Amino acid sequence: MSRWNILVIPKRLIRYVLFALALIAVLAVYHSYPLGIYTISLVNQEIIYDIMLDPGHGGIDPGAIGAGDIYEKHYVLDIVLQMADVLSSHGLKVGLTRDTDRDVSHLVSEGTRHRRDLLGRFKLMNQAHLGMSVHANATKDQGESGAIVFYMKDQYIDHIYAQIVLEELEKVQVLNEPRPLPRSTLLLPKAKPPVLLVEIGFMSNPTDLQKLGDPMFRTNVAHALCAGILRFMDWRDSEQSEFSH
Repeated sequence: MSRWNILVIPKRLIRYVLFALALIAVLAVYHSYPLGIYTISLVNQEIIYDIMLDPGHGGIDPGAIGAGDIYEKHYVLDIVLQMADVLSSHGLKVGLTRDTDRDVSHLVSEGTRHRRDLLGRFKLMNQAHLGMSVHANATKDQGESGAIVFYMKDQYIDHIYAQIVLEELEKVQVLNEPRPLPRSTLLLPKAKPPVLLVEIGFMSNPTDLQKLGDPMFRTNVAHALCAGILRFMDWRDSEQSEFSH
């Protein structure tokens, strides 16, 4: 073996080892992320909207079902459509994952309908600077009531966003949890922008269900969520301005 070959082989081995270590590090960070999320996240998606609003469920998926076959999908759509009007009146460009009774499973080609729907919403969230998914909860315990705000675990900006929204929501609805809850298993908060998942009440709770059936309550919730979004945007803009100086 020539002296030249003796020098080349170790360099190649070093490159292979470094590549393998880098790959292991990446997998260690993203081991809990489904492959579909890698693909959608890595694709360069144009930022089109200031905020993306997601009314949960839709179409064949009713979401939580309250007494008398009352569907979550209808209530959250009403709230989100009102939110879109309010935020648009403040000059924001608002995107909606749906504006009718349908799902968004058509945006992704592989997987079960439910999985395609979730990944479709995730894809749309990445087209905005900010996101919020609005839901209503349900459980076997009819005593459970009130609102919950979930955010992406270990994300400082997301936590600030969640705290501000929770403070506004508390003005119009009792809270199930006094603080926003961090989660690492929910899909939508894993999108690139800060995204919250807001449960506005429990449809399995008679009092909450009665509230949700009241158009004025839904309007109050819509305005409270918008107030939280606008407050957070003001905070974020002031922080960015201070940092730039």
